[in-house]
Amino acid sequence: MKVIDVEGKSVEDATRKALKQLKIDSPDKIQTEIIDEGKSGIFGFGMSRPAKIRVYYNDNIKDVGEVTREIINNLLQMMNIDGSIGDLKEGESKVYVELESKNSGLIIGKRGKTLEALQFIVNLMVNKTSETEKKIILDIESYRAKRERALKRLSREIASKVIRTGKPWTLEPMNPFERRLIHLTLQNDSRVITKSEGQGIYRKVKIMPSNRR
Repeated sequence: MKVIDVEGKSVEDATRKALKQLKIDSPDKIQTEIIDEGKSGIFGFGMSRPAKIRVYYNDNIKDVGEVTREIINNLLQMMNIDGSIGDLKEGESKVYVELESKNSGLIIGKRGKTLEALQFIVNLMVNKTSETEKKIILDIESYRAKRERALKRLSREIASKVIRTGKPWTLEPMNPFERRLIHLTLQNDSRVITKSEGQGIYRKVKIMPSNRR
């Protein structure tokens, strides 16, 4: 456990400075002792005495982005895949990671199955290591945007076929995000209805004429 003293305009300001200085993303990862709450100047102008806090922290703590980079690089090495992280953007609840590799097809896999499996493993390892609940989203060569466009196009094509033939159509098994995308794409088409069927990884979307349930 290490200790630093930090000053600021207020206790909150000093805490923010401490987190930034230590590159820690959450105040839950530090212990704070208020040494001096500070005192503002006359009529609230100026600062006659700054607030001062003492922060106790574990210098082994790494931020989510750093942990994510290490885990992904290790996994790619273990998979014998020549790849790296091209870009990493960390938001309040998600971390977006753009991978780069000459073997992008190998990382994506059939219909994105390998990419989904890799993302699932990375999320488990990062959340356990960094004690965070942020969702890690992996992408490569903008695959997810391309997949989204392809699914929207597919859902409209199948909907047209269902309307024309009057027969329901069941799509291939999809992950929750992809199933939701199908539902949202067709939700305003009054000629068809959609519903999810099956369990777990075998769950599918069924598109049916609206006059048939």
